[in-house]
Amino acid sequence: MWICRKLTRTFSLVCAVLFFLGVARADDNAAAVSQQLPNVLLIVADDMGYSDCGCFGGEIDTPAIDSIAAGGVRFTDFFVNPMCTVTRTSLLTGHEHSQSGEYRHSIPIAKMMRTAGYRTSVSGKWHQPVHPLDAGFDSFYGFLKGEINGWLGTYCDNKTLAIQTDREAARPVSPSWYCSDAFADDAIEQIDAAVRDGKPFFTYVPFNAPHGPLHAPEENVVKYHGRFDAGWDVLREKRIERMRQMGLIDGRYRSNQPEAEADLWEEISAAEKSLESRRFCAYAGMVDRMDQNIGRLLEHLEKRNLTDDTIVIFFSDNGGNYSHGSIKTFAQEVPWAPRGPRPACATGWARLMNTPFSWYKTSAFRGGVSSPLIIRWPGQKSITAGSIQKHRLHVSDIYPTLLEIIGQSYPGDDGALGGNGSVESGKTTKPLYGKSFLSVIKDSSLPNNAVRENVFWGFENITKGLMAGDWKIASINDSPWKLFNLSADPSETKDLADKHPERVQQLESQWYRFAKEETDMPADWKRPLNKAWQGWGLHRVRMTMPLKTIEPACSATEVGLELKLKMTFDEPIDFKDSQGKLIQLFAVGRPETPVWKLDPDVHHPAQGQHAITFALPKLAPSTSYYLLTDIGWAKFGEKPARGLNEGAYFYRFRTAPAQ
Repeated sequence: MWICRKLTRTFSLVCAVLFFLGVARADDNAAAVSQQLPNVLLIVADDMGYSDCGCFGGEIDTPAIDSIAAGGVRFTDFFVNPMCTVTRTSLLTGHEHSQSGEYRHSIPIAKMMRTAGYRTSVSGKWHQPVHPLDAGFDSFYGFLKGEINGWLGTYCDNKTLAIQTDREAARPVSPSWYCSDAFADDAIEQIDAAVRDGKPFFTYVPFNAPHGPLHAPEENVVKYHGRFDAGWDVLREKRIERMRQMGLIDGRYRSNQPEAEADLWEEISAAEKSLESRRFCAYAGMVDRMDQNIGRLLEHLEKRNLTDDTIVIFFSDNGGNYSHGSIKTFAQEVPWAPRGPRPACATGWARLMNTPFSWYKTSAFRGGVSSPLIIRWPGQKSITAGSIQKHRLHVSDIYPTLLEIIGQSYPGDDGALGGNGSVESGKTTKPLYGKSFLSVIKDSSLPNNAVRENVFWGFENITKGLMAGDWKIASINDSPWKLFNLSADPSETKDLADKHPERVQQLESQWYRFAKEETDMPADWKRPLNKAWQGWGLHRVRMTMPLKTIEPACSATEVGLELKLKMTFDEPIDFKDSQGKLIQLFAVGRPETPVWKLDPDVHHPAQGQHAITFALPKLAPSTSYYLLTDIGWAKFGEKPARGLNEGAYFYRFRTAPAQ
């Protein structure tokens, strides 16, 4: 009996030793994997402007983002795509988004990372044509579409549940739930899960902040009350000066006057100025809270001794978003209220977000496609902490850069890697559009165009653009190309198309060749451009009615004081059942009383026609005007027109100064 107990005890001891040796060996293996393959924490903001964070010159408190820059490198000439979803496609596939064919020709980056041994996760906004688990992610927590109510976890009808885990049906969130907090919580859990598995992690955290609606906790909003009272015009100039002092830009970067899509601060009333400065506090509060959660992620890396082994990448998916909000609800917008009017801020603030550039999200002009890119990689000794690099990069370049870092090669056209590393038969991949920029990380002295000379943009018929060397063409709403010399004018303030028509033609040919030969674009995305400038906002007006043209053009300036407003449509106008539904013109700063209004009915001469002309009263000089229409002011093919408003669906113009 004693011998049996002795043998049992000895056997148990041996087993225990072997067990602990196995654990130690597993830890050693995990450590070896960690040493060979760096962790990747990829953080993406949604609709945040180029210069909003403090380390790019902004007024908003972003100590966590700034700390990434302080320990890493800022890239000033990093370009994304004009919209949320198409930037994410380029990020995750390495393709110009219309090359990917909704992932039919692409291998999502998570599949490549998982094949290399990574645990992959996404926590936040997805907004892609396939499910995250089908794109190579081991776990998913967040929402699949474009925007949510940040408090209720619903889509913005406030009814349809949005937040889900993996493939489970979306479920209600708790009363204390808040979007940025929840996404950071899940990302921390996924990091810990990778550590438990002894794997490096590829943790993708696409926050929905600061995409509208501008929901943020009260304490993050009220701290900014008063900070923006000087207004968007003054603050934009101050930002430019700070950016120059920081070395982000130089004297070639100049500001310009907006077209009429943005109010001038001086022309809005004192009451509106007070409301507007507080409305932008909602945006700032949303950025502030996102930054706090980025800080939590960085602190967790430090707590788990993962900082030195982790590459942290931060950028925004497109430029700041234009809007005005509903003029009738400005004063009732409460960012910390789960229900109620949708908090927003005006397009003038979007000009501030995108300083020193012009225009906004949905455009291929720099205000729409410029983003801060910040990378911290302690393991890469060539990076000088706090440094700035001006190399031209595109969001698709992140994909091949990560592949080079982890030692993976992109497959050829004979097949694509599946989720388990197998080849998916019958699937043909396109060559990557992205180019690795590991070389300029290792050697910052390389020329600024060492990675890429050209960047191509095309999104529906809303915007087109091509950057080639020192030159760039861009268009909105199929308007004629504008041409810029980026070497002399990097902020795109002076259109040179009339002076260099041969250059425009050369770049136009290059744009159409790429669109036709390299992408899966529908035909109407690459149709010939119009001869007349269409103006900012036309694509939104067309969402409310089947509009072909409008005169004066959307956002036109220098408009005459005596004019007629003319609209042409693809379908005949029908004023049946439109009685009492008005079309009205207002002057900016005087929202109480319309300058002109009309209640057209079936007796109007335009009934059944494809065009309508309104004779307006003589207008005041140097004044911005906007049109409001009631829902159903006209019908087109039995479909009532949606209302034009002072928010996302706006038509505006500005008159010329007095002679």
